[in-house]
Amino acid sequence: MVNKELRSILKSIGEHSKGRDLTIKLNSHVFFEILEAKSIVFDKFKEKINQDWKEFKLKNKNRVIKKTYSSFFFQHFDELLTFYLQTFCGYDTNYLNLIVKEKISDKSLFLEYSYNLSPEEKEVFNEFAENYKDNVDGITSPSASPSGYLYMVITILGVVLRKLLGEKFYIVLDGVVLKNGESNALNFLIVIKNSKDEFFDNYYLSNLYYFLKYFKEVPEQYFDKLLAGRERVYQIALDEYSSAKENLVDLMYYFYKKCNLLGNFSPILDFLNFVCSRVEDSVFPKLDIIRKEFLRNFDYTDEKKNALLRIFDFIDFKSTLYSTFQANNLPSQKSQFNLFLLYTKYYFGSGSLEALEVSDLLFLPSEFKLKLNDYNSKTENVINSNTISEVQEFLDTLSILTNIENPDIFFKKIFNKEISELNYDFFKAFLLSLNSSILRLIEIENKTLEEDPSNELLNFKIVVDHICRMLYTLIDKIFLRKLPSQASKNFIDPRSRYVGKNIALRVLELFVFSDLNVSDDVWPDYIISMNKDALLKDLEKFKVNIPQKYFYRYEDIARFVITFNFQSPKGQILFEEWLITGLITPIITFISEIRDLIKNDGNKTEIYEILRNYFIADVEHIENLQDIDYVCKQIADFWENAD
Repeated sequence: MVNKELRSILKSIGEHSKGRDLTIKLNSHVFFEILEAKSIVFDKFKEKINQDWKEFKLKNKNRVIKKTYSSFFFQHFDELLTFYLQTFCGYDTNYLNLIVKEKISDKSLFLEYSYNLSPEEKEVFNEFAENYKDNVDGITSPSASPSGYLYMVITILGVVLRKLLGEKFYIVLDGVVLKNGESNALNFLIVIKNSKDEFFDNYYLSNLYYFLKYFKEVPEQYFDKLLAGRERVYQIALDEYSSAKENLVDLMYYFYKKCNLLGNFSPILDFLNFVCSRVEDSVFPKLDIIRKEFLRNFDYTDEKKNALLRIFDFIDFKSTLYSTFQANNLPSQKSQFNLFLLYTKYYFGSGSLEALEVSDLLFLPSEFKLKLNDYNSKTENVINSNTISEVQEFLDTLSILTNIENPDIFFKKIFNKEISELNYDFFKAFLLSLNSSILRLIEIENKTLEEDPSNELLNFKIVVDHICRMLYTLIDKIFLRKLPSQASKNFIDPRSRYVGKNIALRVLELFVFSDLNVSDDVWPDYIISMNKDALLKDLEKFKVNIPQKYFYRYEDIARFVITFNFQSPKGQILFEEWLITGLITPIITFISEIRDLIKNDGNKTEIYEILRNYFIADVEHIENLQDIDYVCKQIADFWENAD
């Protein structure tokens, strides 16, 4: 039977969160309150851990080779996790299985688990998702709420243990999938790793230096410590450089484990683009390095080697496109609109339906054609070449929104959602199609390989393994020497962008991708946003006011967590279908609605006034009415010219 505690905890989280968006941060605050309600048991739990840690450290004093927290947790973590989940989180740990634990190094420990959800537990999560819907699309959705809840309780356990032991480590749930079937198994990977406190503290200060330059109220003396942080980052990079090659093996194994658990390449895409774009700055051809330094070590047929090269090249090309979009996924509405313009221009810039149906513009053009035919068979307003041309023209007209700060009022009316939510939908669909296209490419390559019986066929696990090894080879070839200055000669620009200290920093940044799987262009805003409360408090004495638009919201941060740590939710549609239902349909519906309003008005009202009334209808608090008037006057030409 389902543990009654689970239902009670979820209900408490939901009740505390009423009227507010359910976010990981808010849920965590509520769960800490739940732990405090069991303070006697919780204190005994912490006392036991503390005692075990003291005994471990006492034995460590007599060891020639000192052991670290990874050895301690290798011995104790499964026991304490089991007690924690059973006693405080409402899980029935009779169904919790430790699949494997691996001490990767003195700083890293991987533990892979499986938990079989009972039908009753699944029902409880479904009820929670239905009763307390949120705007994050993943924390409480029926397919992801078990994952979201597990992520939260593991995060809290990590915070408790870090504070209790006083060591510099993080405990994170670095991947979780819900395998629907008879067992409803929740498979997840817990990573215990070095928290890189000194680096992240100084990296934060370094990025804050550039961030605060926009705010004139910040006194010059405040920047002194920020500059010191920037210099410290370089020194840390130089100090860590000598151990990079050894640690790189662990990093690639991390990506291998995570991609295999999630069953997709999403966690490694930005990392791959980061590496490959630097290789393109080098004097070495990328595929030549892989062919000569890696593939020649295998007794593969030429067909198999070429198949692996084609798969790598395909992922490299598509990861560049993905990273270009992700690099523009910045906090403000204005930045989010620029991201929207970027991907809509890419797919609709030609205004051609044929480009979507038969070219390589889409990952799966045949799927687009199939979904389009299905859509057109069920509606009178079919999507045809003229429709796509009209959508392209409208998007060009809508680009006027780049001149205003808050385009959300228009997106809420046209797409029935905020622009950041629309962009999140874009990324989810985009990644599903990208990963699906990679799997299809593997199938295509296998059809050729199976013609020769000596070829072992490829599968996802084999391809992930080879991609990780190829990346290791590329990094080793261009970045790693005895001294970073010696690696400068590997680059076309050895005296500016790729001087020794910059190379050392690029190498150190490789390891940041295990903490932030997202594009390095996002890191500064992400890290600053995570420290927002402390920053604003620190700046109070200078009367510096930094608007919210400069920071990611908690739901934005949660979306990053969901994207790279959770599997695609059940029912997630492919990008090719999303283009139809998520973009084209809302746009043509909006265009049609305005046409009807104009027609019914009988030329009594200016078109821009009809548009303004449409956008401000049902809006309780209208801000920036001047901007709304401006935009409506500009986009009115679209309907006037059409008439």
